[in-house]
Amino acid sequence: MGVLNIVASLLLAVLAGLGVGSGGLYILFLTELMGFPQKEATVANLLFFIAALLSAVFIHIREKRLDYPFLLQILLLGAPGAYLGFLLSESLPRQALRIILGIFLIASGILSLFHNRKKEKSSPKDG
Repeated sequence: MGVLNIVASLLLAVLAGLGVGSGGLYILFLTELMGFPQKEATVANLLFFIAALLSAVFIHIREKRLDYPFLLQILLLGAPGAYLGFLLSESLPRQALRIILGIFLIASGILSLFHNRKKEKSSPKDG
C-alpha cells in the first residue's frame, strides 16, 4: 500500500467519522488517482466504509446518541435500496455511473451549503 493510499484512506476515514459523506470522494480517489475500474472502486469503497463507520457507530452507541426507532427505519429501507442500487449499477454503462455519481456529489455539496447556512442563521450568536 503506497503512502498516497494510506494518507487518503486515513483522511477519508476521519471524514466518515465526522459524518461527512466522503464515499463519493473515495470512489473518485480510487478511479482517478489509483486507476481502479468504477465497479471495483465501488466495492472497495463499500468495504472501506463498513470498517471505518463501525468504529464511529460504536462511539455513538457508547455515548447514547442513537435514535433506535429511526435507526430501524433506515436499516429496513436502506438494505433494499442498496440492493436496488446494486442491480441498477450492474445494468448501467460505466459512463452513466460516473455521471450519476458526479450529479449526486454536486447536489449533495449544494444542499450541504444551504443546510449549514440555515443552521447558522437560526443559531444564537456568541456575545
